[in-house]
Amino acid sequence: MPLSSRRQPATSSTSPTSRVTTTTPKPTKSSAASSSSTASSNPLPDPPRRRGGGVAGSRLLLVGGEEGGELAATLYDAGFVAAGIDARCEARVVKPAELTDAVAHMRADTRVLGAAVTMPHTVAISRLLDGLGPEAQVVRAVDTISHRAGALIGWNTDRSAFTLALEEAGFQAKGRTALVLGAGGSARASVDALREAADKIWVASRDLDEARALCRDLDISSGGPSPLGSLSLLVRKVELIVNATPVGNDGQAVPFPIEWLLPSHFVFDLIYQPPITPLVRGARDRGAHAINGLSMLLFQGLAAFEIWTGQPAPEAEMRAALERAVLGRLTS
Repeated sequence: MPLSSRRQPATSSTSPTSRVTTTTPKPTKSSAASSSSTASSNPLPDPPRRRGGGVAGSRLLLVGGEEGGELAATLYDAGFVAAGIDARCEARVVKPAELTDAVAHMRADTRVLGAAVTMPHTVAISRLLDGLGPEAQVVRAVDTISHRAGALIGWNTDRSAFTLALEEAGFQAKGRTALVLGAGGSARASVDALREAADKIWVASRDLDEARALCRDLDISSGGPSPLGSLSLLVRKVELIVNATPVGNDGQAVPFPIEWLLPSHFVFDLIYQPPITPLVRGARDRGAHAINGLSMLLFQGLAAFEIWTGQPAPEAEMRAALERAVLGRLTS
C-alpha cells in the first residue's frame, strides 16, 4: 500500500518543518515537572551491548502501554541511518504506574535524545515534563519528547500530522461535521486540528467525563461531548468519522456496526497496524472513502525527527522504509 508523495508548499503553517525549527516559540515550564530520584527500579533498561563490547549510540525511546511499535521504530531508524546519526529506536512497554519513574530515568540518561509517546501515556506524560511546546500546551497531550541540556520538553506533532494526512487524502474539513471517537491524546490532536474549520464536532468516548474535559479544554461548543448511546444517531448525521481509539487494532473489533456507514462518509481510522482494520474495510465495502493512520504516522515521524535531531528529516528514505515494512506485513 504505497504512501502517496506529500505536497511541498513553499510555506505552510501545517508543515512539519515549520513547527520544529530553531524559531519555534520557547516551551513553557510544565507545572508538574519533576526531577525525582532515579533510585527506583528502571522501566527503561539499557539496550544490550554491541558486538565487541562497545555500547550503543544515542537512544530514542518509544514509550507505550503495549507491544506493537515496530512500524514506528522502523520509520525512525530509517531516518537515523539516512542522516548518518548513530542512534536507534528502542520500544519500551511502560505501565501507567511506572510512568513517573520512566520519565525520571529518561531525564537522567544523557544518551537519550528523546522519545516517541503512544497511548495510553500521551496525556499523563505531559504533566511530568520540564516544559511544553506551543501545540502541546493547547492540546494538553504529548507524542514527542526532546532531551535538551538535561530537560525534557514535550511536543505535539499529531495535530499537524492529522491535518496533512487529511489534506493528502483530499478531504477538506471546512464547513463539515465530524465525529471523533475517543478522548485521549490522539483525539485531542484531531479535534484541535478540526475545530477552526469544521462546522460541528462531536466527541464520543466510553468515559464521558474525559469527552467533556476535551471539549472544555479545546472550547468545543458546536457539537460537543456525546455518550456512546447516541452513536447510532451521530454516525448518520456527520460527514467525517475519526476513530482515535484502539478499537480495531486486534483486526476484529469495530467501534460501531458497519451497517451504520453511508457512501457519503469519510472515515479516518488512526490505527496503522493492521493497515486495513475492520472499520476501514467495512467503510470501503459500503462505498465510503476510508484511510488508515499510516500517512499520519509518516508526517508525525518527519516532524518528530527534526525535533530530536535539529536536522531536516530524510523524507524519501523514511517513506520508503515505511512502505517496505507495510508491504512486508501484508505479504507475510
